[in-house]
Amino acid sequence: MAKIKFKDRMRVLFVSSEVAPFAKAGGLADVVGSLPKKLATDYGLDIRIMMPRYRFIKVEDYQAELIIKDIKIKLPNKRPTKVNVYKTFIPETIIPVYMLDMPPYFVGEDVYDHGVQGREPCVPFINFSKVALEIIKAMDWQPEIIHIHDWMPAIIPKWLRTIYKNSIFFKNTSTVLTIHNIAFQGKMEFNEAKFLGLKRRELVQPFYMNGNKEINVLGEGILNADVVNTVSPKYSQEVLTKRYGSGLEKLLVSRKKSFTGILNGIDYSNFDPRHNQDTPVKYWIDSLDKKVENKLYLQKKLGLTESAELPLICVISRLTEQKGLDLMEDVLKDLVDMGAQFIILGSGTDSVEKIFIKAERNYPKAVAAEMKFDANFAQTVYAGADMILVPSRFEPCGLSQIIGMRFGTIPIVRKTGGLADTVRDGYTGFVFRHYDKHAFLWAIQRAVDIYYNQKDFWRKMQIRAMRKDFSWKGSAKKYIWLYRKAIRHHKEELKSQNSKGG
Repeated sequence: MAKIKFKDRMRVLFVSSEVAPFAKAGGLADVVGSLPKKLATDYGLDIRIMMPRYRFIKVEDYQAELIIKDIKIKLPNKRPTKVNVYKTFIPETIIPVYMLDMPPYFVGEDVYDHGVQGREPCVPFINFSKVALEIIKAMDWQPEIIHIHDWMPAIIPKWLRTIYKNSIFFKNTSTVLTIHNIAFQGKMEFNEAKFLGLKRRELVQPFYMNGNKEINVLGEGILNADVVNTVSPKYSQEVLTKRYGSGLEKLLVSRKKSFTGILNGIDYSNFDPRHNQDTPVKYWIDSLDKKVENKLYLQKKLGLTESAELPLICVISRLTEQKGLDLMEDVLKDLVDMGAQFIILGSGTDSVEKIFIKAERNYPKAVAAEMKFDANFAQTVYAGADMILVPSRFEPCGLSQIIGMRFGTIPIVRKTGGLADTVRDGYTGFVFRHYDKHAFLWAIQRAVDIYYNQKDFWRKMQIRAMRKDFSWKGSAKKYIWLYRKAIRHHKEELKSQNSKGG
């Protein structure tokens, strides 16, 4: 690859509500924390990242430096606010991360705990988006691309076409919107248009196309970004349909020529049983027999029957309806009856957690319910389990099945979204199509049968799964293509506007 001169480096600003390891609620954080590393290393991109400074982030833990103090910025509703900017870096890189400290916003106990109960926290993230644009202007660093992640900063493309339309600074800035989960959209009442710094008549198109009497922040992003993508090819096809589009399918169809799917990658340096610090006994393809020692460690730690022979099945997930929890509840007794053990690690609503706590109480030697989010212990579970269940109703990409494969933990997944793109039935895992208990249970029974009765075939499946490469190498190249497409689209629009003006 030809060496890229500094002056020729493409400048890309990532704007995101989550960035690992600083703030994480899901896979979005992992993407924003790892994709920039590959883009910078392989393609020489000059990348900067902006995120909110949440109250729970202890800046001293990340050696974050206060670089801007009490700068006054007008919010979209014209009210001024004081902002502090902390600068740190993605670990082991020189990629800067700017944490925007915006009292009194982002004072909740987790990433999305900042709004009215039962509603998405739109106003804090809209204000964050405005501050991000003003701070990058104050730094005098002109991005060629603003890469927007999910609905939280999705108003930015709309602003670049309206309130920043005549800005010389952003004149040549293109926008890329990545939809990580279309189910979350940022919905507001029309009388809240003032919080966007816009007039109601400037926000009617999503309402007109979908019949929803509300402002839809993600919908505005879809309509106004230069290009839009989702996080897997299969999901990009699914969201064009009424079943999966969550009311935005018509908007996406209208942007079909500028819409694509790019599979999320993974940073394997964090997920590798050869040297992962949370894997008690290290192993690899040439030492797979050692994996069972991690199972025995898990069984002892969690009070399960200690046996190398019993199949240990795990779930590592947020406990939400999307993740197929009703199917898991339905098959728990069947798993125990077929001699399997079950570990679930994750957190959610009390009513959902009680389902698995009750199962643990009923089957203390076969079921372990760890109702918490623990990224470190998750690695221990991946290392010790034989299989991982991912029976999602829908799954934009999914990372747990990819991580499981690297650990030789065979995934059992529903054929949807990124699960369909990453797991091959009978080759690297087991796939079922219909969302019902019987299809799910049949896939599990197939897996358990092969585990017990076809040891050689099981070992071959493990090896094939561990050798699969879902690193960022291929996907980063596709993002370079997407950035160039966005730049071309923006230039064509500017040329068209200039010819009309002339």
